[in-house]
Amino acid sequence: MALKYEIIEELNLVLAVGKDVISFKELMDHMDQLSKDARYKRPMKKLVDYRKVKSVQLNSSESETFAQKKASLGNVFLGEKCAIVAPIDPIYGVARIHDSLMDYKEPGIEISVFRDWDEAKDWLNIDLQDNKYLKSLL
Repeated sequence: MALKYEIIEELNLVLAVGKDVISFKELMDHMDQLSKDARYKRPMKKLVDYRKVKSVQLNSSESETFAQKKASLGNVFLGEKCAIVAPIDPIYGVARIHDSLMDYKEPGIEISVFRDWDEAKDWLNIDLQDNKYLKSLL
């Protein structure tokens, strides 16, 4: 699977890590899994690491469907503050589209897209020991 996550309860954080190619199905499966995870206690912070992602295969219709899916789960994700780290242009662009769609569909979920890992952590106001959690997800 190209997208995995861990819930770090002491930080009230979901750390999601992608690698290689992420498909529409994987994004939808991720949303389903996370929405049913008993450890998810809203509102949570979410840090999405796309630094090792080569491509997110998502057309405009799928982008809309993905945003609609997350908005439909607003009762689960309401109040979430999500930072997406996407240093390369195509991935950054896909993440910004998701950000824009979510602003429209569910303003109760705050998303911001970053190119820099440390800026994303600062925005979330978390002190994450990178290697401890990232190694288990890669």
